[in-house]
Amino acid sequence: MKQFNSYILISLLFFSNLYAYDLSVSESQDTNISLKEVESCREYIPKKRKSSNKFYRKFKKLFSDYDKTWVEDMMTYSVDMVMPDEVMLATEDVMDHRDEKGLGYHAKDIPKTLSTDAYNIMLTTVYYHFQDVARITEELWEDDACDPGTFTYDINKEPKEPLLHLKASDKNARGVTQNGIVLPLNENFPEALYPYAVRPNGCSAEGLQDVYDRANDFSNDEPWLKKACDNHDRCYFTEGTTSKDCNAQFIIEAVDACNHISNEDTLLYMGMKNAFCGFKGLTVSSAANACADKYFTEAQRKQRAYNQWVKRYEEAYLKAKQ
Repeated sequence: MKQFNSYILISLLFFSNLYAYDLSVSESQDTNISLKEVESCREYIPKKRKSSNKFYRKFKKLFSDYDKTWVEDMMTYSVDMVMPDEVMLATEDVMDHRDEKGLGYHAKDIPKTLSTDAYNIMLTTVYYHFQDVARITEELWEDDACDPGTFTYDINKEPKEPLLHLKASDKNARGVTQNGIVLPLNENFPEALYPYAVRPNGCSAEGLQDVYDRANDFSNDEPWLKKACDNHDRCYFTEGTTSKDCNAQFIIEAVDACNHISNEDTLLYMGMKNAFCGFKGLTVSSAANACADKYFTEAQRKQRAYNQWVKRYEEAYLKAKQ
């Protein structure tokens, strides 16, 4: 993999955040946990990725084919290391994210914009290299590192009958459907909150959880990364999405979130807090991508079963109301 000059990296990161927006997170805690959970469970709307031109697609595919023998894959990767396809893809992702956020290139923001984009492109490029290495070596570690378990629906755990007088504020309520029906606890989905079979729960790092937890002990960046992680959870538990699109969006949002660390913290830690946060974002997104096949498949299976139960419950509720 191409080597990056660490001094340039730290300088870009430090000075970019001197210009950054002051989006520091308040020290005070929101005591209304239920409202925060409901907000985190807003409906996820899949974003359409811009289609690349025909030549670009062929170029990316040529150096992304790692389904052969280990020796052939390593030979392909040795060439891929010096090819610009990862940088091209990272640049495309960062620019698309900029367009989605409505960020332009105003004259006064050019130093911040250019340095922030350079940093985001660098970490996203590393992410795509990690993705290639993970695909080549997955037979060595996948079974041990990626174990989402197997979901089995037990109809005996369903609520026996519709709860016509259940209120949204009740302890056993699990959200309100689009038809205004309050859903009760279904023990098949103990962590559900409508419309998701598992409510978004912040950041985790499949296969690297111990490393991530130790890093949080050193510097807790959850306030900045949580939104990106919650959005990734919503994407996984939305029928019709793909793990590739969910993870491609995740790396961009996770890395970009670290650019919003407050000016005070940026100055106090000489930009190192921002850098550490960025590499943690890289860690969680790389871990999610490495285990994508198993975790995404399991999430989609669970969400389908949840959607089917919600439909049955609504029908039973409306029939009992008559």
